Parts: sequence; structure tokens; C-alpha cells
Amino acid sequence: MRVVLFLFLFFTLLGFVLTAHLLVRKKGDVLQNRILAAFTFLFALELLNNCLRWGGWIQWRWLVHFNLMHFPFWTAYGPLVYLYARRAMTGKGLRISDLVFALPPLVMIGLLWDFYLLDGPAKREVMANGLVGDYILFPSYGIWVVIPIMVFYAFLTLYRFGPQKIPQWRKNRWLKWFAGSYLGFTLAFAAYIVLVRTGLMDPSYDYLIDLAIVGFIGLLAGFAYFQPELFQGRGPRSVPFVKYRNTGLSPLLARDLSDKLQHLMEAEQPYLHPDLRLEDLAGRLGVSRNQASQIINEHFNRSFFDFINEYRVGAARQMLIEMEPGEATIAQIAFEAGFNTRASFYKAFRKFAGATPAEYLNNAGPRVG
Repeated sequence: MRVVLFLFLFFTLLGFVLTAHLLVRKKGDVLQNRILAAFTFLFALELLNNCLRWGGWIQWRWLVHFNLMHFPFWTAYGPLVYLYARRAMTGKGLRISDLVFALPPLVMIGLLWDFYLLDGPAKREVMANGLVGDYILFPSYGIWVVIPIMVFYAFLTLYRFGPQKIPQWRKNRWLKWFAGSYLGFTLAFAAYIVLVRTGLMDPSYDYLIDLAIVGFIGLLAGFAYFQPELFQGRGPRSVPFVKYRNTGLSPLLARDLSDKLQHLMEAEQPYLHPDLRLEDLAGRLGVSRNQASQIINEHFNRSFFDFINEYRVGAARQMLIEMEPGEATIAQIAFEAGFNTRASFYKAFRKFAGATPAEYLNNAGPRVG
């Protein structure tokens, strides 16, 4: 058990380290980082709470204040999972109406408030004499209200932001793993409560619940190593353990090649050539066609054509802004940006700019001829 305890303490420390990294990152989506940091912090704090109990340290001095501290977390995890997924998939920020998500945790805190206000010696005495129930308003059946709330948010997140709703399936796959880790924790928690309440499991097996927390922190650390863009608030470009198993590219090599490809696209702008093919990029990188496809699909979350067209639309947007009125037509800019047809240009422009070229000009720059 001591080995397990120290293993869990290691993942607790890792959770706090990941929280700090997410909080200090200034690049990318700061709000998304902070939501993920809050979720990771609460998970790590719950794991710490349990480690203190298992090790018999929770009655020590100020550590006694960790008693019952994690109860409100149970109703806070779900909203954080949902808000993170919503931010990642839609870009929506926090709104006044989101305060409703804080109500269940605040209610939990209110039910435990009298116990929280006790000083250290008083808490030790109350715990030793089994009088906790005299200082909390949380009823014994309250857990059967908490569990449905936890499960509801897990399934709501998976339903609202599942593959049937979001076309970017690789980004969605990451979110399924993220929400799935929370769902795994929730189901383990529910199973433990049911088994203990029915007398089929000894309460000392509660560490089995925290295996889901360990799994989440380990998963997040793995993505942080193989997909560091996660800390930039964008979510990982890929899930590194699915698809393309036989291409011969290790995760580290694929990441290096993705950096090389990004530099190639920005420095040499091969996308301006309308006849650019996947084989051409593969040759520039010194890899096979299938390997080049893997790099684009997994590390940029795009098909080859979307990958190229996104760069072309970016170039066209810049040209539209910089061109003087009457200097060029939109059709000419489309061909200069690398598009073969006007129709493909308009379709790609609307997809990646969210507007037609004319609408974009009205909002962002001078009108061209």
C-alpha cells in the first residue's frame, strides 16, 4: 500500500505542476487554459486529500482542514468539463448565465459551512467522536443527488460536442478522451458508493476511484509531452495513439517533421502554386506520401486540401487588404493565391474566413475592383 500511496502522491504533484504550466502560459487561448487548469487543480487536490487520509496525516495540525474539503468538487468537475469543451469547440467565452454552473458547488459549501468554520483542534475532536453529522447539513441521501449531476455533465458534453456535431473529428477525439476520463471517474465513484452502501465493498477500497484521476493526469502529461500545443490552448493536433500505426514515424519524429513543414509553408509558400500536390510536399520533407498525409492529418487536424487551402485563404486575405482599389479583381487575387477556380476560392474563403471576400472587405479592409 505504501508503494501505491507514493505513486498517487507523485501524480498529485504532477497535477499541480501541470496546473501551474497552464496558468502561466500566455500564448494561445488563455481562458481555455485556465478552465483546464481549474479542473486539473481540483482533481489533484482531491487526490491529495485522499492521500492524506490513506497515510494517516490528515489529523496533523493544519492538514486537518482538508477533511470534507473535496465534497464540493464533485459538483464542480462537470461544469468545468462542459465549459472547457464549449470553449475549445466553439470559442465561446464565459457569460453571466454561466453562473448557474456555480450553484451546486456553492450549495455544497453552504451545507458544510459550519464544519469548515471549526478550528483545527475542534475538527480533530469532532472527527474523533464521530460528531461530524452535527455540524453539516448534508443528508445521507444527498450523494444520490450529486451522482446524477456528475453523470449528467459527462453525457451532456459528449452529446453536445460529439462527432455528430463537430466535423473536426481529431479535435473531437481529444475531447472525447478528456470528457471520457471524467466520465470514468464519475462511474467509478458511483459504483463505489453503491457497493459500499449495499455492503458489497469495504470503504477502504476508495483508492480505486482515484485511478481515474491518475489516468487523467497521466493522459494530460502525455499530451503535454507529445503535443505541447495543448498548453497553447488549442488542444492537441492529434491523438498520438490512433491511426497511422505502420508508417514508421515515431511521435517525436512526426512532431519534428510537422515543425519543418510549417516552416516550409511559411518561408517558401509552395501553396501559391495551383498544381501543388501531396507528393510535392512529401518530397520536400524527404518522406513518403503516406507519411506526409499522416503529418498533415494528425498534427494540423486537416486534410491535405484543407491544409493547403487554409494557407491560400490567408494569403488572399492579406492581398485583399493590401491591394489598392482598382488594382486587382477578386478573381485575380484568387488565382494569385493558388486557387484553380473562382468557385473553389469562394468555397474555401467562406470556410476559413467565415465570410465571402466582399463581406470580408467590408469588415476588414478597402474594397478592390
